[in-house]
Amino acid sequence: MIYSELLVLSEPIVFVADYVPSSPPLIRSSGDSLYPALLCINKQTHGEASPLLYSNNCFQFPNVCTWAPSPINSAHIAPFLRQIGSYASLVRHICIPFPTLGDYLHESARLHEAHIENLELIRDTCTHIATLELLLQLDHMSYVFSDSLFGTKALDLLNTQFKTISSLKEIIVNFQLYGSEDLSDLMKKMRDRTWTVEVTKFTPKVWISENELVEFDNKE
Repeated sequence: MIYSELLVLSEPIVFVADYVPSSPPLIRSSGDSLYPALLCINKQTHGEASPLLYSNNCFQFPNVCTWAPSPINSAHIAPFLRQIGSYASLVRHICIPFPTLGDYLHESARLHEAHIENLELIRDTCTHIATLELLLQLDHMSYVFSDSLFGTKALDLLNTQFKTISSLKEIIVNFQLYGSEDLSDLMKKMRDRTWTVEVTKFTPKVWISENELVEFDNKE
């Protein structure tokens, strides 16, 4: 069907955010072959094509803005869900960054209120979501999982939040790595919670200064 060719992608539909105060606008990343303008042809086309767009794609969103004055304004997924209205109930697959956890210094695992708001927003509006995918860059979260007890408490806290989303069938944690860290213990803990674990390995990038004297890579 022509609708599927124009509105369904094999890769996620990626949104990026303009990090400004208050509610940051979402911008769809360029370069994909999606043609959402098809929905504007007429009411019949809109009604026939919308379920394909929202049910058969994975929507990837940027991180929440934890410095926003209100958790309501911090969820970058909110502008998208407000715009599509009742069609949010058709969304089946969402991809977000792995929620940040703290407070490590006080030995108490907790979620920032902005992340709680984000997950509650998904639960309340995407009522048929089946898959929640979490992108985890371990270098940004090493402080959490370096302590086994703290990391276990953090995973339990997240798992409790996920269980409130009753329609969820699968939770995927996608490790995004540049090195060859031993993650067997952490992966086992996640699998013990029935989460699916995937690993995406990237080739380290190298930047050279203008005078070609200093090199910077992903480990610096």
